[in-house]
Amino acid sequence: MSTALAIGCYVAVLGAASAAWQFGPPRTQASRFRPVATVAALLVIGIPSLLQLTLAPGLLEALERQGAGAAAAQPWRIVTALVVQDGGWPAAITNLAALAWIGSMAEHAWGTRRWLVIALGAGIGAQLWGFLVQPVGAGNSVAVFGLAASLLVRAWIGTHLTARMASVVGLAAAAVLLVGGDLHGGAAAIGSVIAMLLLGLKARPHTRNQKQHR
Repeated sequence: MSTALAIGCYVAVLGAASAAWQFGPPRTQASRFRPVATVAALLVIGIPSLLQLTLAPGLLEALERQGAGAAAAQPWRIVTALVVQDGGWPAAITNLAALAWIGSMAEHAWGTRRWLVIALGAGIGAQLWGFLVQPVGAGNSVAVFGLAASLLVRAWIGTHLTARMASVVGLAAAAVLLVGGDLHGGAAAIGSVIAMLLLGLKARPHTRNQKQHR
C-alpha cells in the first residue's frame, strides 16, 4: 500500500469517527463527563514516550514489539509496545493528540469500562496482527484506531443519516487498510468486533425485559 493511500485512509477513519460521535446515538455518560480513562492513558503512554525521546532512548528497543520470537520469550512486549513511539517526535505528538481526541469521544460514548475493553483489546490484538505485517514497531495509534472503529460501528445502529454515512466511509477505509496489510487496519477490525459484541451484550437484557412484559 502506498504511503499516500494509507494516510488518506487514516484521515478518513478518524474523521468519520468524529462525525459518527457527533451525530450518532446518545452518549452513555452524564452531562458532567470526565474522561478518566483517556487522561490516565495519556499519562501512562506520554511519560515513557517523553523519556524515550529525551533521557532514555534505550526504552524503545527495550519495550517495542520485536516479532513473534521475542514475544514468546518476553510476552510483556505485547503491552509495553503501546507506551513508546517508533516514529520519533512527530509520531509521539500525533499519536497522543489522536488519543486525546478520539479517546475522549469514545469514552463519552461508551463509558470508562467499555473504553478500557476496546482500547486494550484492539491495542494488544493489533500486536499479534503486527507479527504478520510489521514485526518490529511501537506506538499507541493501534488503540486509537480500535476506539475510532468502535464509534463507527456504534453509529450504524443509530438513525441519523450523517452518522450512518460516516460509518460506511470510515469502515470502508479501515477495510482498505486491513486488506493492504496495514497495522491500523487490523486494530480497526478488532475494535469493530469488540464493539459489536458489546452492543450485542447491551441489547440482550433489554430483549429479555421486553419478553417478560409480554
